[in-house]
Amino acid sequence: SPPPFTVHATAGPFISSSAEPRPATSGTSIMSDTDLPSLVKKKDHLGVLRYIRTHKLREPDLVIEHGKALLGPELTKNKPTSNPVLSIILPISSALDESEWLAALEQLCLASIDVHDDELASTCLSRIKTAVSPDSARVRWLLGRCLESSGDLAGADEVYEGLLKDNPANGMALKRKYAILRSQPGKELETREALNKYLELNSGDAAGWAELGDLCHDMGDYRAATYAYEEVVLASPLNSAAHCKLGELYATVGGRSNLKLARKHLAQSLELDPRNMRALFALVAAAGAYLDECSKAGKSKREAEEDDVEVAKELVKFGAEKLIKAYQGKGRMAKLIEIVMKDQTGSL
Repeated sequence: SPPPFTVHATAGPFISSSAEPRPATSGTSIMSDTDLPSLVKKKDHLGVLRYIRTHKLREPDLVIEHGKALLGPELTKNKPTSNPVLSIILPISSALDESEWLAALEQLCLASIDVHDDELASTCLSRIKTAVSPDSARVRWLLGRCLESSGDLAGADEVYEGLLKDNPANGMALKRKYAILRSQPGKELETREALNKYLELNSGDAAGWAELGDLCHDMGDYRAATYAYEEVVLASPLNSAAHCKLGELYATVGGRSNLKLARKHLAQSLELDPRNMRALFALVAAAGAYLDECSKAGKSKREAEEDDVEVAKELVKFGAEKLIKAYQGKGRMAKLIEIVMKDQTGSL
């Protein structure tokens, strides 16, 4: 069987244990400081692919364009040439070592899936299989992605189940199982269960918690959504959008205690990004809703929350003033905002 491969930060996920290090050529150094437009302009195909991999960009059209230009002849070969003489007279793609060749092929395969070019994706996968065992976890994962792209969700799910049988902590397989369920209407509960299973093993994944929060929101389970977004805020305390979303969720759940939490997170969102108009509108609404709740409470409860009531009044005034100023000169919208904000502050 072929030698094992490991993840390599610069050359891509495939690297053979037998691959020899190669000196970098001009214009294609792995850690080049050149920006992407310059590499594209110079038609440095290898440099473009490396740059996109290193910076984790999603540019499928660029990858396909430069991947084809780099690997064109190699897509029909079993593996790159290792003859040093031929490396000089053949195009640069023929001078690639096995690890760089595999990394470029995988990158091109995933980009093809992104634009639904199933034929090109299948060709890339076939070439990868000539150098790496089809039983490899990475190759099986790519096979699952190709099956998903072609619409064979059952086949893809079977591949991922096999990967999880070998390694229950395989994060890539868990993510793809969730993605398959998420794409199918009527499977919300199974989707949530799949995402919970992933987060049990990857509790530090802020994007995963945000996905769970959005899923719970779509299902109408706002309390669970607030729990998920609390995890997002813990992982990303300087994320203005996360604070804004969490504040909106607390306001949706309602009740005096939740409305106080809502205004806290909305105020924090504005502290991080003063231009966040969504947070500003939500702050006025949440503080106003808190005042309404307090007005319905008994005298003893109103007195107990007297300080919070004064804070809420000031927040409504602050938000209304900022919004009126932000929409000045916007025609009819400015007049509408002024009417709404005066209605919010009229009784204060």
